[in-house]
Amino acid sequence: MESNLSHEQSLTLINEMINRARNNVRVKGAKSLIFWGYLTAALAIANSVLMHVLNDSSRSQFVWFAMIPALAVGYFIDRRNRREMLVKTHIDKIGDMIWLGFLISYAVFIVVIHTVYISHIFMINVPVMMILVGMGQFVTACAYRSKMWYLFAAFSWAAAIACAFSTMDVQLIIFAACMMVGFVIPGHILNRQSKESHV
Repeated sequence: MESNLSHEQSLTLINEMINRARNNVRVKGAKSLIFWGYLTAALAIANSVLMHVLNDSSRSQFVWFAMIPALAVGYFIDRRNRREMLVKTHIDKIGDMIWLGFLISYAVFIVVIHTVYISHIFMINVPVMMILVGMGQFVTACAYRSKMWYLFAAFSWAAAIACAFSTMDVQLIIFAACMMVGFVIPGHILNRQSKESHV
């Protein structure tokens, strides 16, 4: 059965979808952001410290293998959080696909840099990661109409530029700071907003 909506009704429906999606981001996104933010920041700091502690500094990169079991943990966190969502909107699906696209893009990038030999290739690893994070945050800002994510995207892109002028160990510290500012802080903000909206 077709129903013709007026211009005002269409706008109201779109705004309701966006508000539902924002609430879903608060409910499900906060825990994921906090988990990934703390984990990647901790791994980046561990990598930076191990570069100075180990005899062979290149072995410090092995800490990132912790991301493999973390993907399974992250999947179960997301799965549990999905059950808490009252309604999953099309915008929620787009949000999920943005970050899945980020994960696939970064995995492909890692394969490429490990198969193509260029001097100092690992120096572009962190800046590229920050560029992709910024892209994910920017598109998330567009989908959810959130000014907060635009700021985090700008911060990630500025960090990528700063990394281009930094040594590898400093890049890792910049990356850790970015994950705290761009994932952990908004995660806690969303968590607080979610609790306030349920009061």
